[in-house]
Amino acid sequence: MSPIKPKPSHSWIIGYGNIQRRDDGIGPYVVNKLYKFLKYRRDLHILSLHQLEPDLIHDLRHAHLILFVDATMNELEEGWNLVRIKPECKILPYLTHYFEPSFLLILLQSVYHQYPPTWLASVQGNDFGFGEGLTQEAEERANHVILEIKRFISMKMVDKTETSSKVFRKQE
Repeated sequence: MSPIKPKPSHSWIIGYGNIQRRDDGIGPYVVNKLYKFLKYRRDLHILSLHQLEPDLIHDLRHAHLILFVDATMNELEEGWNLVRIKPECKILPYLTHYFEPSFLLILLQSVYHQYPPTWLASVQGNDFGFGEGLTQEAEERANHVILEIKRFISMKMVDKTETSSKVFRKQE
């Protein structure tokens, strides 16, 4: 990951997942598509990662808002959901390779004494086996989430953190 010099009040969209495990690549798929439309926004950083790692907090320390995008194996009512997340530790990362966004917020709060309003967009996947490319159903769900995020950004709600979750059809 190359160092990024963020400025205060920047927002972040971070998609993460393993693109070599089929639908687990939903997060990177979404942010790579979003980048094509939003790359000219100077107030927005878009990042695709294999997995979340603790050194990311350095780049996020001045974030105004964070939106994570990830695949889930859980069955979701409409195939995706959006929840606001807060600092929380359900599983200590040294016991597993999985590093949750809520634990990243714990690190932000511990090191920098603050964390921004943060949401997690989860998109239901079907196939997490070895292979590349999303299943048709997962790609359709991911494309729907891309439209929702684009609408969210185009309405300039990123800077209005208290009401930004209202733009999404799904809420916490």
